[in-house]
Amino acid sequence: MKYLATLSLLLLFGTAYAATPFFANGGLTQNGIEWCEENYQLYQLTGDDFFEHHHHSIESRACANLYLDPLWTYNGSDRYERLVEQSKVYTQLEIEESKKEAETGIIDTKPVSAQEIPQEIAQQQKELEDKLNEKSENYTLDEIQEFGDYTDDVSSNNKGGGCLIATAAFGSELAPQIQFLREIRDGKVMSTATGASFMTGFNQLYYSFSPTIADMERDNPAFKELVKLGITPMISSLYIMSLADSEQEIIGYGIGVILLNLGMYFVAPAMLFFSIKKAKTRLRD
Repeated sequence: MKYLATLSLLLLFGTAYAATPFFANGGLTQNGIEWCEENYQLYQLTGDDFFEHHHHSIESRACANLYLDPLWTYNGSDRYERLVEQSKVYTQLEIEESKKEAETGIIDTKPVSAQEIPQEIAQQQKELEDKLNEKSENYTLDEIQEFGDYTDDVSSNNKGGGCLIATAAFGSELAPQIQFLREIRDGKVMSTATGASFMTGFNQLYYSFSPTIADMERDNPAFKELVKLGITPMISSLYIMSLADSEQEIIGYGIGVILLNLGMYFVAPAMLFFSIKKAKTRLRD
């Protein structure tokens, strides 16, 4: 822990010489923003343990600052561009904090808060806003209205995070498959008390292992394609849920989908395995 400030500085200044998939030019890249999206639900569930899980990395702290920024809920076509630019502000703030921590020896592993932004970084934010406002002259009326809406309460638009494994497999939170999963979760499952309770228990289990699998997908393209191939039938089966209109139907269809997936992923392979084993035994006899 006592080396955290020094390590953070090394990681940050190292990006000036060699860009990483998540970090470049003093801030997060689009890949880094997508990583933040994938880890949003984990942050919601684990709180400060989120930083311990990611070894208090600069990426995790930059993400946490963005989660608290009103821009996080902005849905315009230039969302990634804006978040990338805003991440540079928070990265600079983390650098300044790390310098002070290195001098005092007092380490704060949590991300900085917006209230602690010094004058020079506040000026950077103002310059960023002016820059983005200049671009808004070319926006349509709908896009300008959408930008105005992003300052609404952050919690009002975030019922949960994305599916880490599926997002890593399909490459983006904006992929149709991910949007569909979100619609089923928020529009169907979470609309019932039973479904909400189920998701609470499910999330505790799911987010205990999904970050590791998602990281493996990003590191191994072949594994990523294998996961994509494996979860596609499950996503297809969830279309059944879109037919449900009442709480009883949601519960009934939900049980049916669970049983269907148990059959596809466990029962059918087990039966195939034993059939092959039995056939081999016959051939030997």
